[in-house]
Amino acid sequence: MAFALTAAIKDLRRRLTDPTSLVMWLGLPIVIGTLMSLLNSGGGPAIKAHVLVVDEDETFLSRIVTSAGNQREAADVLQMETVGAAEGRRRIDAGDASALLTIPHGFQDAVLRDDRQVTLTLVKNPAQRILPDIVEEAARMLVEAAFYVQHLFGAVLRRAADTATGAGTPSDDVVATISRLFNQRLRGLEKTLVPPVLSLQTTAPPSTGPAVDFWSLFLPGLVFMSIMFAAQGMSIDIWTEKHAGTIRRALMTPRPAGAFLGGKLLAGMAIMATAVGAALVLGVTLFHVPIARAPLAFVWATFAGGAIFCFLVLVQLHASSMRGGQFLSSTIVFPLIMLGGSFFPLEVMPAWMSAIGRWTPNGLGVATLKQILFGRVDPGVLALAVAGLAVPAALAFWLGVRRMRVWVQA
Repeated sequence: MAFALTAAIKDLRRRLTDPTSLVMWLGLPIVIGTLMSLLNSGGGPAIKAHVLVVDEDETFLSRIVTSAGNQREAADVLQMETVGAAEGRRRIDAGDASALLTIPHGFQDAVLRDDRQVTLTLVKNPAQRILPDIVEEAARMLVEAAFYVQHLFGAVLRRAADTATGAGTPSDDVVATISRLFNQRLRGLEKTLVPPVLSLQTTAPPSTGPAVDFWSLFLPGLVFMSIMFAAQGMSIDIWTEKHAGTIRRALMTPRPAGAFLGGKLLAGMAIMATAVGAALVLGVTLFHVPIARAPLAFVWATFAGGAIFCFLVLVQLHASSMRGGQFLSSTIVFPLIMLGGSFFPLEVMPAWMSAIGRWTPNGLGVATLKQILFGRVDPGVLALAVAGLAVPAALAFWLGVRRMRVWVQA
């Protein structure tokens, strides 16, 4: 045990001479997390389709169409501007809008009388792909709405149109008659239109832990991203010691080879414990992590980091060179980071990918850490997670010790 501690102290002193690597292991996940937070902050400019409208009808209904596009619901995606025909054509030719909509003369008369037709002209900007299609769909919805209004209220609309085209202002009796016809038609449709086809009832599930915001959701994944980078960097260090002849000299002493590799494991866990501790301090102070959950989270993440280190050391011991070990470990680490919930939470992944990710070493670590920090910790489940990492890690450590005796001679 004393030899293992001596080897661990030696590795830590060597690591302190290269602070750049330590900063990268600790800082890169924070940088990535900050960028992802900014991407999900929703602070970017809203994307709207700019529609130029040429109103040649200049009637009550045509003005309703123009103003409806600027109402709160539609204003999120549409920005409608009334222009003259010449100006509208010039601006759409110059690519100054997403589309040009022309409402021709006779539009209101055609809507009120189903025996007449009118053509809406829509010119789309070919330089844009999605926004003009949105405008086209909105125009199609307008046509569909006019169709159903004519079929439901055709007789009443024709009566209103005849009154509107007559001389002078309609009398009170005419207005009352039209209102009575609308009311009678609505009563006839009441049994069809008024009762809702679906009823929706929402119930909030009982809270099982503290509130989880964006950073809290990504915190476990970012912790294990730091662990993966640190474990990879510390595992590659075994090649440096081989080239320096340190391992050969250590194996020539009466000390067991497992003590030397155990020292490297202790040093790696100390580095990873520093990263985990820094992340948990941020989690407690800034991201609503309960301080009572931090100690168990610290122990679990450090333990899982040690297990991952054992796996990666075994990978290095089977590589043919230091460069090959770097390449081989990178081809393993980065897919595991993707699958294990560091870049994207396991909850938002496809079901098949999430199922695979939860069985990776770091995925199991992320899922368990999330339960420790924000959920309910089942002692039985936690014991199974410990065994799920400890048994393969112990096997990897044992195989690594056996392999190191042969590998150092190569």
